[in-house]
Amino acid sequence: MASTRSYPWIALVLIAMITNDIGVRGRALDAHGFVEASPGMSTRSPRPSLRTDLLRRWRRGAAEAHRERCAELTAAWQESPHRSPRPNSTVLRLTVRPLSSGASWGLVFPEKPLFSFVRRVYRCCQDGLDCRNVKGLQSRLRRGSDVELLLTREVLSLSIRRAELHLQLTNPQQVDIHPVLFSMAKSNLPTRFISRSHATTVDLRVDLLFLFQSLQEAAGGPGGARRLVNMRKVMLSSLHKKLASVDLQDNGGVVWGEQGLALGCSRAGVGVLCESSGVGLLHAPFVTLYYL
Repeated sequence: MASTRSYPWIALVLIAMITNDIGVRGRALDAHGFVEASPGMSTRSPRPSLRTDLLRRWRRGAAEAHRERCAELTAAWQESPHRSPRPNSTVLRLTVRPLSSGASWGLVFPEKPLFSFVRRVYRCCQDGLDCRNVKGLQSRLRRGSDVELLLTREVLSLSIRRAELHLQLTNPQQVDIHPVLFSMAKSNLPTRFISRSHATTVDLRVDLLFLFQSLQEAAGGPGGARRLVNMRKVMLSSLHKKLASVDLQDNGGVVWGEQGLALGCSRAGVGVLCESSGVGLLHAPFVTLYYL
C-alpha cells in the first residue's frame, strides 16, 4: 500500500474539505466580536427572557403598591370600639407648647419617618393620585412616654382640614391596638384612627383635628379673623374653656394644650398588656397638617 508521504496532495484535499465544511455549518465572529449567522440560520428575534418577564412583573407590582399607599392618605377613619381607656393601657401624654420665633434652642429636626411620609405625599401629588398642602411637625420625646410638640402662631393661622398624629409601634406578637384620647372619652366621643400593620410593626394615625380646631378657636380662628368650619360634632367644652383662658403668646413657658392618649391591646378580643406584648414606640411621633 502506497505511503501518504508519496501523495502529499491527498492530505491537502482532506484538510480543505474539513475546513470548508466547518465554515458552512459553523458560525464566525466579525471584527466587533459579534456572532454572525451562517447561511440557513434563523434570523427571528428570540422570545423575551425570563429575566425580562420578572422585571415587568416587579414594575407592575411596584406601581400597584404605590397606588395603594397613595390611597391610604385619604383612607376613611376607623372608630375605636372603646369609649374609655381600657385597664392597664399604655398612656402617652402629648403636650403642645409655643415656639418663640427665632429661638434656635427649640428647633426639632425632622426624623426619617416624617421625611418619608412627606415625600410620599408629594410623589402621589406628582402622579395625580392625591394632592394637598401638607406640613409636617416633628415632636420630641421627654421621659420616654411624654411627647412634646412645639408650634408657632403661624401654624395656627393655616386653614387646617385634617390633623394626624403618627406613631410607629413595634408589635412582635401582632396584637390589636386601639387608641383612646382622654378628651374624647370624657365627652363620650369615639377616637378616630387609621392602623396599618407591616409584619412586626404598626403605623398608627390618630385624628387630632379637634385639638387644632380648639387651639385656633382660642386664638380667634385661622388668620385671626375667620372662624372654623366643619367642627367635629360638638366642641369639647372643657378643653375649649381651658385653652380660651390661656394667652396664646410665644412666651416659651406656656402650655397650649395637653392630651392623654391610651393604647389598649388585645388578642382575639381579650385584653393583654401592651408592654408585655412588646408594643412600644419606634421613633418620636410626628404630626401632619393638611390645609387649604
